[in-house]
Amino acid sequence: MTEQATQALRSQIKQLIIKVCDVQEVTPEQVPDDGILFDKNGPLGLTSLDAVEIAVVLEHEFGVEFKNTSSIRECFRSVATLSDYIAAKAEPETLKQKLRLSAA
Repeated sequence: MTEQATQALRSQIKQLIIKVCDVQEVTPEQVPDDGILFDKNGPLGLTSLDAVEIAVVLEHEFGVEFKNTSSIRECFRSVATLSDYIAAKAEPETLKQKLRLSAA
């Protein structure tokens, strides 16, 4: 994936997380790519219940599945690890279409 596509995917993930978890007063730009997502002191203040909502929306949006629980914890570590997982698991054409939609 190109750097531009990676940044577009990360931006879209941040927007989805903020929307689905109803995070107030935080913009995607304020969420660091490598920041720990489920840090109670982090900008998002996410909980384990948010992880379920995030997984559902990402599965729906990108057509990926989060199955193996031992690797899922690492996958949900940060926006960067989520984007890497989605880039590796999503159908390339689906990913290409979704990133075009987010850039439009």
